[in-house]
Amino acid sequence: MKIKRIISFFLIISIACLPILSACGGKSDNGNSSNTTSAGDAQDTAPASTTDPKEQYDPKLAAVDMQGYVFTIGTRDDSTHNYPAHTRDLYAEQENGDLINDAVYKRNTAIEDKYNCTIKMQSYNETTDETAANKVVAKSVKAGDYSFDLLMTHMIDGANDAANGNFYDLEQFPNVDLSKPYWNQGATYGCSIGNKLLEGLSDLSFSSNENVYCMFFNKQLLQNYGVENPYQLVKDNQWTFDKFNDIIKVGTADLNGDGIMDKNDQYGYISSCAMNFLWAGGSHIMTKDTGDIPALDFNTQQTVNIFNKAYDITNNEYTFAVEEWFQDPAIQMFSNGQGVFYSSQLCRVNDLRAVNFDFGIVPYPKYDSSQDRYYSYVDGHASMMAIPLCLPHPEWTGMIIEDMSYLAYKDILPTYYDVVLNVKMVRDQESVDMLQILFDSKTIDPGYVWGSWDFWYIFIDCIFKKQNDFVSAYEKKEKASMTAIQKKIDAVLALQ
Repeated sequence: MKIKRIISFFLIISIACLPILSACGGKSDNGNSSNTTSAGDAQDTAPASTTDPKEQYDPKLAAVDMQGYVFTIGTRDDSTHNYPAHTRDLYAEQENGDLINDAVYKRNTAIEDKYNCTIKMQSYNETTDETAANKVVAKSVKAGDYSFDLLMTHMIDGANDAANGNFYDLEQFPNVDLSKPYWNQGATYGCSIGNKLLEGLSDLSFSSNENVYCMFFNKQLLQNYGVENPYQLVKDNQWTFDKFNDIIKVGTADLNGDGIMDKNDQYGYISSCAMNFLWAGGSHIMTKDTGDIPALDFNTQQTVNIFNKAYDITNNEYTFAVEEWFQDPAIQMFSNGQGVFYSSQLCRVNDLRAVNFDFGIVPYPKYDSSQDRYYSYVDGHASMMAIPLCLPHPEWTGMIIEDMSYLAYKDILPTYYDVVLNVKMVRDQESVDMLQILFDSKTIDPGYVWGSWDFWYIFIDCIFKKQNDFVSAYEKKEKASMTAIQKKIDAVLALQ
């Protein structure tokens, strides 16, 4: 996203937790001493001598005795996925030899030992109701009762609950330091309103990396058709919409010879989310003004230009398209070797481990070579972090979240990158390099987070339904959608 904020964050002293405590009539038994001490410790300016540069970001929170406090995390389960999309970041029952599981177990054990607490995860069936944990929070807040210390939520569901006043402000939460590198600044930009951050993202939720959109390609088919190396195009800053549109014109074949191109045939491109071209091309739905208030910036010439190119890339004889990343038969077709390129979320790599061909991974292309960098959108299904109201010990909750985030950044992410992604998922070192570009290019649009579904979905809906008139579709939705968005913005700004 081209418009960026530069925010200076200050550590929270103990008095900052007093107004949020009063919201539910609660009072911490621990007083303010732990918060004051930890804030002072965190301001040390001379990092300890260490061979690990990440240790300079240690929050250095005091080892407060929490007397067996149960720190509870509410989340969705993994029932709609073939990999632990929502739970592996948070909890491990015991060590079992799996490197990620064991790293999470060691992280949680270290926290439990430091604070004399217990970390508990409560998961709810995602297939039955994706918002089940959110409903528990809403009911508890209404009753003035405690629910969870941390809610892991779908991005858009979290925004809706934030507007309803169910969460604490992370910007003002005790012992949370959003300036640290383990807190994602793109999420802070996309989710905040008026410098209030009611849902955010840290490296505690490392699986959110797999909700980034990207492109896979079949190396054998590229070689067969003499297609240019996408890795080199990325490195040479030539990986653009126009170049991609030229490349995918090869590789289409009527495999069964019936004269009908359908899911049984081969394509230059299998598209499962045209929406991401909007962000990949450097555009957005909303931007921010100087007061951190979202402002509509969707119906622009840039967006129209991107739409037209995305429309041409998707609607032709050499592209097979489905509307959404999770819809069949796109992944099956690519797994069967029926596509040169295939676009989806990175999590789809979990479905490709058994394919009998080598594949690579690259970001979506840029609009053109003058674009400042690659942009990869984080899908709303990623687990975002929110702190429900009515906590008995806000300062303890902040300590545990901050330390869990830091230890995930320092100890778990290297395992996640170097072992899982580098060995289990991807097939070559170049793809590993591309993954770093992907993760560095993550972006979150305020208009996606706070906007109505039918408003931002205009882009993909027009493409998939082959209605090549974005402006007309936009104008039909603008007034009602902006009324709904403004209602959310006003609700957040009115929160105390």
